Amino acid sequence: MKRRSTSLIIMIMCTLMLAACAGESVEDANEGADSAQVEETRQLVDEPFVREEFLLGTLVTLTVYDEGGEEALDKAFERVESLDNTFSMRYEGSEVYEINEKAGIEPVQVSDEVFHVIERAVQFAEDSNGRFDPTIGALTGLWGIGETIASDDPELEGVSVPTPEKIKEKVDLVDYHKITLDPGEKTVYLEEKGMKLDLGAIAKGYITDQAAASLKEQGVTTAIADLGGDIFLVGSSARGVDDPWKIGIQNPFANRGEIIGAYNTQNKAVVTSGIYERFIEEDGKQYHHILSPEDGYPIDNELAGLSVIANTAMEADALATVIFSMGLEEGLNYVDTLDDVVAIAITKDKKIYISDGKHPEFKVTDSDFELIERE
Repeated sequence: MKRRSTSLIIMIMCTLMLAACAGESVEDANEGADSAQVEETRQLVDEPFVREEFLLGTLVTLTVYDEGGEEALDKAFERVESLDNTFSMRYEGSEVYEINEKAGIEPVQVSDEVFHVIERAVQFAEDSNGRFDPTIGALTGLWGIGETIASDDPELEGVSVPTPEKIKEKVDLVDYHKITLDPGEKTVYLEEKGMKLDLGAIAKGYITDQAAASLKEQGVTTAIADLGGDIFLVGSSARGVDDPWKIGIQNPFANRGEIIGAYNTQNKAVVTSGIYERFIEEDGKQYHHILSPEDGYPIDNELAGLSVIANTAMEADALATVIFSMGLEEGLNYVDTLDDVVAIAITKDKKIYISDGKHPEFKVTDSDFELIERE
């Protein structure tokens, strides 16, 4: 049995980066000011402050370009660690853990931000007809792909792939319709015993947004918040305010940091996911971490990697799962109906597709890949 977990799946091309990003919880510091005025207010260092810690089961990297950025990093990491303990389905002191423990028993009162994230998760589930389902925790716990501990089923100790019987048993517990939310009391109730919330496909994006918000609150104008591939670009880049950042898109068939192209963007979050990111291997077959709520197995379609660019990392995070679950054509058609969202899809045969027609912001840099224009 082999287990692999790869994080930091988007590489920021620091030598080329140039502009900014904002989101649902992060106001654009440059709004209402022209480029010259903004440039005058920034006090940047030649060498950025960079700190890395292992949180949320992945490598968290925060990079600040402002003078005196060290204290801002301290507070941002405190915020990330606090939210990790709040949203983790494994940590016994978390609100999500308590919700799961009280499934089929009684509602659990939660904090405003946990209620908000669960409410948004249910909305994504409804919008995607269940392709995204926050009650998938019974399945993710069973498979244990990418976890520091493997399956949460003691009978499967040392076994990679659960039996069909075990998978069917857990699939029956996946149903977002059985989440009862009381906005007045701020309570969450899972109606059936054994149900489990897993907010990993949305909470990491929310925490990324909050890391960026924390930096902004400390006066940071120029920074990168990277939570294992969920990226938020804060303010304008170190080179100027008039040009976009160039984001390197990970090659899903190569080592971390090897890219297939670059996308120019500003005022956006970027989230990447793929079948290469976390997987287990048994008898020569790989089983990745993106599970189908319908049959309980890793989703098997033409997609190998996917990058989503949106106004917030929370939105991009959830949409990455939705699009991956839908597959290439349905997923990109769905993105075409959304405002301010771009998806870059890489297929197993090394073709690249971009939502909503042509995008001059994207340039292919690896000749092994072909950009296909959609009709």
